Amino acid sequence: MAVTGLRRMLGAAALACVTVLASTVMAPAAHAAGKKWGPIYAKTDGTSAASAWGDFANNGGVYATVGANWTDLKYTDGWDAYVEVQFTFWKQGRWQYASTVQSKRTYDTASGPLSARLRSDATAARAVIKVCVDRSARPDVCSPTSIVSFNY
Repeated sequence: MAVTGLRRMLGAAALACVTVLASTVMAPAAHAAGKKWGPIYAKTDGTSAASAWGDFANNGGVYATVGANWTDLKYTDGWDAYVEVQFTFWKQGRWQYASTVQSKRTYDTASGPLSARLRSDATAARAVIKVCVDRSARPDVCSPTSIVSFNY
């Protein structure tokens, strides 16, 4: 009986160690909370067709990262939703264009990061964010922009 109890206790202790180790190894690194943006809406025919929201943060001193969540609110219309971000950096007394990045298109809800490498010769990063509806053979419909920035 004492041996059985010891085995159970050792088994439970081993399981606890494995659980702690696995969660430590597999857990993603924590990041500082970014500046919130949104929700923003793209409208077609006077009604909201897509929405987006998220945050903007300095990602480890290496990237300016928009964490985006977007939803196609009219998934039956055949037009997918996506997010577009224009990155600029404060350099020599003005915002200078760096790049424009688009997310994947979806007829559902999606999320993901959109990033640009921080510039060592700049002191701030800015993201100009919009959600759009990809209308084939017609101009896309986009929301008003949400503009967020941070100093670094």
